[in-house]
Amino acid sequence: MGFNVPARPIRIGHLLTSLWPGGIEQFVLSLATGLPQDRFEFHIHSWMGDDPWAEEFRSRGIPVSATKGPNRLRSPLDGIRLLKAWCQLQSRLRDERIDILHTHDFFPALVGRTASRMAGVPARVTTFHNLYDWWPRWAFVANRVLAKKTGAITCVSESVRRFMIEHEGLPPERYRTILNGVDENRFHPDPIARAEERRLLGIRDDEILVGSVGSITTRKAQWILAEAVAPLIRSGLPVQVRIWGANGDNPQHAEKELRERIAALGIEDRFRLLPPRKDIQRAYAAMDLHCMTSVAEGLSLASVEAMMCGVVPVYSDIGPFREVVDDGATGRLFRSGESADLERVLREVLETSWASERGDSIRRSAVERFGLARMLREYAEIYEAVLQ
Repeated sequence: MGFNVPARPIRIGHLLTSLWPGGIEQFVLSLATGLPQDRFEFHIHSWMGDDPWAEEFRSRGIPVSATKGPNRLRSPLDGIRLLKAWCQLQSRLRDERIDILHTHDFFPALVGRTASRMAGVPARVTTFHNLYDWWPRWAFVANRVLAKKTGAITCVSESVRRFMIEHEGLPPERYRTILNGVDENRFHPDPIARAEERRLLGIRDDEILVGSVGSITTRKAQWILAEAVAPLIRSGLPVQVRIWGANGDNPQHAEKELRERIAALGIEDRFRLLPPRKDIQRAYAAMDLHCMTSVAEGLSLASVEAMMCGVVPVYSDIGPFREVVDDGATGRLFRSGESADLERVLREVLETSWASERGDSIRRSAVERFGLARMLREYAEIYEAVLQ
């Protein structure tokens, strides 16, 4: 592209919608803390400025700034706020002498790629993290136009890559799949933590803990798990369910509806919702099964983290989970959206010896395919290549 690679560390700005304890934020944090500081310097930009997780970055010496721009245009006032935030972002990118702006999801990709060009930022990278079937058609058209001045477009799974090719219409070679990476040194089986956490959670040794980690939204569809475990509980199986998740400012939030469904099923004493936690690896250690009922995903970090901890995965059979789990070998899949099929699969796992002694093979498979070092290496190559 004709840019000169700077002698100093390459300055990379990441623009996110906001900083909540979610998968995109963990993805960016892994890049910012895992790549060598003598080669890369990171600056985090939050578009909305709703940032309860900002301290996770600042405590590691990574600067965070916020523009407090709107994420939706519902009135002329939002348009004025957007323009003001866009100008502010442009000024910060220029002042920080950012070499590459790395954007995530649509709105940051739209405002970030345009502002960065006006600010004279040499290169742009954008990553797609989900199957964006809720986007309007014009969003894909805008992405196609912006792609002309985007050095690299990455997707967190092959399912996301195929989706974007179909909906944006760019040549397949414009997209590169870089599977999400998870730190196997942090996520691993921990018998001591298992005993301690189960005691704190009130889980007896003879009880089966089915856990789930993820925001409580319509797309995560945790109501499917509630409807699947209710008959198991009524049949006498000693099942306990714990979900670690948050809503945040998400138009798809569904905690109220989930609590109502749990109450209607009469399983409040067995099915509990807990807040997200920084030491989530200890929650995985306590689990016997990790169940994800999502009807849409990109490539969930939680789906891999649990497997690295040796927890048996039971996931919906959407494309990204088929990339994570070899059904019948390293986990089980059920028909997406069907609580009856999830009930069937859970019963098979719990009433047979299928899950016994599979922890090592489950972990080994996750580490081989989703190790953090591989992801860091691939993004380092991307960053250096777009400045050539």
